Amino acid sequence: MHMKAAHILFPGLVAATLMTASCTMKNQEAPPLTGPAEFGTSVTVSVTPDVLAQDGASQSVVTVTTRDSNGQPLANVPMRAEIRVGGQVADFGTLSAKSIVSGPDGRTTLVYTAPANLSGVESLIDIAVTPLSSSYGDQVARSATIRLVPPGVVVPPSGLSPAFTISPESPQQGQDVLFSARTSTAPANNPISEYRWDFGNGSIGTGIEATTAYDTPGTYFPRLTVRDGQGRSASTTRTVVVGQSTAPTASFTFSPTDPRVNEAVHFYASRSTAGPGREIVSYRWDYGDGSGDDGLQVAHAFSSTRTYTVTLTVTDDLGRSTSTSSTVQVK
Repeated sequence: MHMKAAHILFPGLVAATLMTASCTMKNQEAPPLTGPAEFGTSVTVSVTPDVLAQDGASQSVVTVTTRDSNGQPLANVPMRAEIRVGGQVADFGTLSAKSIVSGPDGRTTLVYTAPANLSGVESLIDIAVTPLSSSYGDQVARSATIRLVPPGVVVPPSGLSPAFTISPESPQQGQDVLFSARTSTAPANNPISEYRWDFGNGSIGTGIEATTAYDTPGTYFPRLTVRDGQGRSASTTRTVVVGQSTAPTASFTFSPTDPRVNEAVHFYASRSTAGPGREIVSYRWDYGDGSGDDGLQVAHAFSSTRTYTVTLTVTDDLGRSTSTSSTVQVK
């Protein structure tokens, strides 16, 4: 991640090193609500425009949108809005409101007013929004970045056009998903210098391609932000619906099929299978005589003449288990 130093002179705050962030939109997923699709609920923050003259009067509209696990508007979510410089809360400009609540359409807006420029240099500020409901877990702030330029400075268009593909487009939980930004474009004289990913599951990445896996089924909103050499950026978001992964299947054979007392019986679990993209990490045997074993292939001798019910339980790398049983007649 690139760092951009901006020397900002205003009361109570010394020169700060600021993170260069998305100037068009920097959307991040909200902490999870309780429930099966824990990362399906999202809070996104956007600002329009994202470049302001630092003249003490220019304004940007901040839009906060909340969605539930199905991508539908989520109303009545209380949130706190604040201005941050270099990750620290600061009164650098003003917000029309600091305590906000999402409306019936899941949206609410407020206005940021730029401060007067005292230093003559550019600076970056974040409008950070934090959900206050206890159901939002650790209440992580989500933010969008505004670039403040001295009055009279003309910022040329960047020409950045972010775009990305997802493979597979309909992944299952736990499956590796490849994100590629190779379809993004930029002018030949202003190439993309950085690719940043917010996958919407609490993970982030960098580079023209990146990979993540979603451990919980649900709806996610991954975001790509591209940046040029001057720190200007543009972002785009897509929707990914993650399905429930298939549980493992337990199956086994044994030999001999008509064993005698104290004769070794060999059990084989190689016919067991895991769901797509998953692997079986545990094979647990219950021989039905009070003893058990672990392994893909095991052997056991039964000490009495009778019918035993042997059970195999397989567990995959997501912790899901499936069992199957078969009878063994010992002569």
